[in-house]
Amino acid sequence: MTAPSRYLSPLRYPGAKGSLVPMIEEIVLAARAALGPVQLLVEPFAGGASTSLRLAATGVVERVLLSDADPLVARFWQVAAAETEWLIDRMYEEPVTLERWDHWRSWNPNGVDDRELAVKCLFLNRTTFSGILHGRAGPIGGRSQTSQYTIDCRFNKDALADRLRFIGALYKANRIVDVWCKDWQDTLSDVVEWYPELLPNRVLAYLDPPYVAKSEKLYGKSFDPSGGYSAARSGSLVTEWNRGVEHYRLAEYLRRRAQHRWLLSYDSHPSLLTDPGLYAAGRMTPDSTERELLGVKSWYISKRIVNLNYSVSGHGRNDRAEELLLTTLPAACVPVGIRMREA
Repeated sequence: MTAPSRYLSPLRYPGAKGSLVPMIEEIVLAARAALGPVQLLVEPFAGGASTSLRLAATGVVERVLLSDADPLVARFWQVAAAETEWLIDRMYEEPVTLERWDHWRSWNPNGVDDRELAVKCLFLNRTTFSGILHGRAGPIGGRSQTSQYTIDCRFNKDALADRLRFIGALYKANRIVDVWCKDWQDTLSDVVEWYPELLPNRVLAYLDPPYVAKSEKLYGKSFDPSGGYSAARSGSLVTEWNRGVEHYRLAEYLRRRAQHRWLLSYDSHPSLLTDPGLYAAGRMTPDSTERELLGVKSWYISKRIVNLNYSVSGHGRNDRAEELLLTTLPAACVPVGIRMREA
């Protein structure tokens, strides 16, 4: 199975960090000596899924399971994997114009299983500023379309068809085992029920959650309550107190209840390593009940600062940024050097 290019995902995603993938690959490969091969990589914030696609394509992990809380994104991956040729044919039929951008912005499906959701996701992702899917971003080139970058500049249909066919091939080969439309907690809990024989060391969750800063501007389903998660769970109005509470819920789950290994990447926000409610602790801290009933281990949490170049919310330029990488894979497998320094 040959990958079409080093860019495997058809989706452009805010904050996509392709330069982080080789480092993740290095860590996962190094962990094989201690734990054996990763038989299932779970990505609960699938987004553009570039990490999962690369690790599945290179055989670093045996299989991947994608999940995303955004029905638009989840439906795209479901159709891209299982109905690849239909999506490719439908993509070639679609004119890439400002009029069609307006159509897709206002269009709503008949139901969550509508295949046209996949078309909407692909079209808006490839024609909207920075690939942002929700309503705060405009079309590439603006309404006037007088820029040197027009609405179709990121919509090379032949190249996208190659990437889509590669996704279909991964699915047919059972390298992509499934795509779920679930939030992160339901995903991690359900993996434990579906794959108990792989616990604790042959399942690895790779989590790339929304940023601590600016997530409400970048994601349709961010950790900001206005983005979907907290508001859906609590039904409450957005307040300064509950804004960002999902970061704490995720940290509490990973530190106390995760039954398999995990690897987490974040924007390098100062609070992540100093707040006891986030990741200030050096080890997982399950209580006696969680240890006994769930089998949760007290794994050491390795923490690294990684320097990256990527475009987030600027004006198409690459900015120097730092990324935080945390993992419960064995500490000896997590390198320290020029690319990654201890946090």
